[in-house]
Amino acid sequence: MPNKVLFYCTICFLVLKILFVGLSANFSENFFIAGIKQSSLTQMVNRQRSAEGLNLLRENSTLSKAAMLKARDMVEKEYFAHQSPDGNTPWHWFKEAGYNYKYAGENLAIGYVDSDEVYNAWYNSETHRANILNPNYTEIGTAILSGFGKNNATIVVQLFGSPQSETASVVAAQIEPLQMQESDRYNYLIKNLSLLSYKYEVYLQYAIYLFITVLGSITIFGIFADFKASKKNLIFNSAFMLATLLSASLI
Repeated sequence: MPNKVLFYCTICFLVLKILFVGLSANFSENFFIAGIKQSSLTQMVNRQRSAEGLNLLRENSTLSKAAMLKARDMVEKEYFAHQSPDGNTPWHWFKEAGYNYKYAGENLAIGYVDSDEVYNAWYNSETHRANILNPNYTEIGTAILSGFGKNNATIVVQLFGSPQSETASVVAAQIEPLQMQESDRYNYLIKNLSLLSYKYEVYLQYAIYLFITVLGSITIFGIFADFKASKKNLIFNSAFMLATLLSASLI
C-alpha cells in the first residue's frame, strides 16, 4: 500500500514540477504580437488620404530599404529617435538607400501589438498625422523589425517621399523629433501576465514543498510499517522514488 501511494504522489509531484518550470520560463514579448504588416499600414494611410481627397501613395522598394536600414541601426545601437547617436538624421538613410528626394518624412513606432494600434497612434499624433496627410508625398516605404532591447520589442519605421526631378531643388520637409509612444494595452498585457505567472509560481512552489514533506513521511512510514514483509523491495522502491524526486527538484 505505501508503495502505491508513494508512486502516485511521485507522479503528481512531477506534473507540478513541469507546470512550475513552464510558469518560471521567461516569455518573449514578441510572443504576444498579433501582427504588424507593411501592406496593412500602407492601406490604412491610403484609405485616409483618399477620404481627404489626397493622392494615394505608391509603395517604393528603395524607401522600404531605407526604412530597414534605419530600423537595423536603431536595434543595433539601442536608440529610438529620429537622429542617431552618431548624428545621422532621417535623411541620411534616404541617401544610403539611393533615394533622391524632393520631399521626405519619417514616422517611428515601438512596442505596439498590431497594425491598427500603430496607425491609430500615428493618426492621433498631430506631427505623425501631418506626414500621413502631406500632399507633397507620392511614395511610401515601411520596415518592421523585432529585437529592440532586452524585451525584443518591435520597431516600425515608415518613410514618405517624393522623388527628385532633374530640375527640382532638394527641399527636405523635416519633421521635428517625436516622443516615443508605447502601447498601453501591450504594456498592460505583459505586466499582468508577469504578475499572474509569479502568483501561480509561488503557489506551485508551496505545493511542491508540501508533496516533498508528504512523500518523505510516507516513505518513512512504509519502511517501518512494512519492514518485515518486504523490506528489500520497499527500501529499493523508496530509494528510487526519492532519487527521482530529488533529480526533479533540481531541474
